[in-house]
Amino acid sequence: MPDPLEPSFEITFLTENPKETFPWQKRLEALGKRLLQEENCLSNVNVVLCSDKTVRELNRDYRHLDKVTDVLSFEWHEPYLLGEIYIAKEQVKRQAPQYGNTFYDELKRVFVHGLFHLCGYDHIKPKDRVKMRRRECEFLKINYYRENNG
Repeated sequence: MPDPLEPSFEITFLTENPKETFPWQKRLEALGKRLLQEENCLSNVNVVLCSDKTVRELNRDYRHLDKVTDVLSFEWHEPYLLGEIYIAKEQVKRQAPQYGNTFYDELKRVFVHGLFHLCGYDHIKPKDRVKMRRRECEFLKINYYRENNG
């Protein structure tokens, strides 16, 4: 019998390269489920770890920005799927030192960032950026953005 306190949605971790496994799945899944519960976004999410090339193509095709970024989130607006998050593995590794992070900490940061996007947060307007960054820092219990206002 399922635990009634356990969330009934799933976070599925995938990799673009079939020979690879998504690192730290159990830790990230627990973190992600806690975030989605706190934000009352109780629906399935797919998370894909992929190359810079793939993320750059998605960024170009869907956001008209021909450059790599660390994470992209796509809302699905379907009852069974909140959305998908694409994480550029190489970009995350490159930028981790910029935030004083290990690869794991930076992967966790961009994963959380992507989830907040799926929950309706954005950072285009300055007041929205402050709100989103504040919530991310509160959730992660750390201030990754004190040095970088991005």
